[in-house]
Amino acid sequence: MTCIYSTLKFVCQQASKYGFTPIITFDQPLWWKSTTILLSEPEGSDLKSLIIRLGGFHVIMSFLGSIRSLMAGSGLKEILQVAYADNAVTHMLSGKAVTRAIRGHLLIYSALYAMIASRAMGISLPNDTEGIEEMSVSSHAKEIDSASELLQDLMNNESDDDLLEQHADCLKKINQLLEEEKKNLSTRRTAKLWLQYLSMLEILQDFIKAERVGDWQMHLRALSDMLPYFAAAGHNNYAKSARIYLQFMQSLSTDHPDVYASFMGGLHVVRRSDRLWAGLSTDLIIEEVLMRSLKTTGGLTRGTGMSETQRVVWLLSMPIRAEINNAMQVLAGVDYSTSEQHVDMSESRQSRDTEDTLKILDFLKTRDPFKDDESLHNICSGVTADESVNVDNACAVGHNIMDKMTGNNVTDYSFKKKDKAITLDSRNSVKINGDPVEIDPMLLFQRLLTAGE
Repeated sequence: MTCIYSTLKFVCQQASKYGFTPIITFDQPLWWKSTTILLSEPEGSDLKSLIIRLGGFHVIMSFLGSIRSLMAGSGLKEILQVAYADNAVTHMLSGKAVTRAIRGHLLIYSALYAMIASRAMGISLPNDTEGIEEMSVSSHAKEIDSASELLQDLMNNESDDDLLEQHADCLKKINQLLEEEKKNLSTRRTAKLWLQYLSMLEILQDFIKAERVGDWQMHLRALSDMLPYFAAAGHNNYAKSARIYLQFMQSLSTDHPDVYASFMGGLHVVRRSDRLWAGLSTDLIIEEVLMRSLKTTGGLTRGTGMSETQRVVWLLSMPIRAEINNAMQVLAGVDYSTSEQHVDMSESRQSRDTEDTLKILDFLKTRDPFKDDESLHNICSGVTADESVNVDNACAVGHNIMDKMTGNNVTDYSFKKKDKAITLDSRNSVKINGDPVEIDPMLLFQRLLTAGE
């Protein structure tokens, strides 16, 4: 705590020196400790002017982990293994391999929505061999043609209000058909679980969009939508911290109107270019720039040592090294530049995404989560949950937990394990010497067959 307190004091002193409101970003453990220090400070303390932000990049990592926890035993892992290696899927589900995890989830998102659209609009699904050109003619061909034309125009960077207005009626009709189909499917427990999964991915997309385009209100709204899932998944630290963080940030307009105006202008994120989709979370910049330089060749952890003198020399020399780096780039005729085209928009990436989506779609055809079955089950192994499993109502479970927090001192409140959502995977475990051990039903069945022979 002494180190954190000293850091907060230093930041406040530097901000006061230059006439700025001090703002600092932490991941959840440091955010909680620093907030505790801030709240314990007496009135009139210079630390009271400090604004402590919860890092958006680490919020995404925790939310990805919440999705993994809630979807455990549902068949999600097996679907991801269609496009990724087993070891990669493990890191993706943990929330560590963020870029891969987001791509993998969005591939499944596309495949599931293709299945819903197929049911709602009466079109056949493409497969891995025929591709997307062999789809059958639908009674909603007009709406499909309109949406396809709009997509093509958008991909060709042709976007204006007239273009969107021209296709507005068809888009509304398609959205109405999809919403009606989702409402019909939500009466089946397995389908409801996977529709909830789609809702979680839409919240994740909103949060990423808020960071990339610098939309402060969307940032707060998406984080608020994450709260019940944090609570239901047992990510208690983020459920508690994010709720308090939201309360602090919603009072910015009165407590720090200058900072609120800057955040509303998109300055809560860092930009390296002036393009629309270029905002980066401040904690992501810390991880990718400062921490990377610490741990690469020439950094403190690579031979130079970590003594006080060496840390001071390394930190104070960073501006000089940046100047030397720029001078060397000018001398060599090499400079930093970015492409106008995002990597996800390249033809090779689109081709790969289409190929992987078709593979997942082909895999899901025989494991349809939306089939006419009232039970809640793993779509790959077929293991059926009993009535005690309530993960398909995770959002409601999370809201109940958040309601119990209301009126309690946040530092004293403790979450109860029995309140969180019970997942499909939680019933596939036994206790050995008091410790829960998860059982893989397919592996157990295979070993029993082998033993029987």
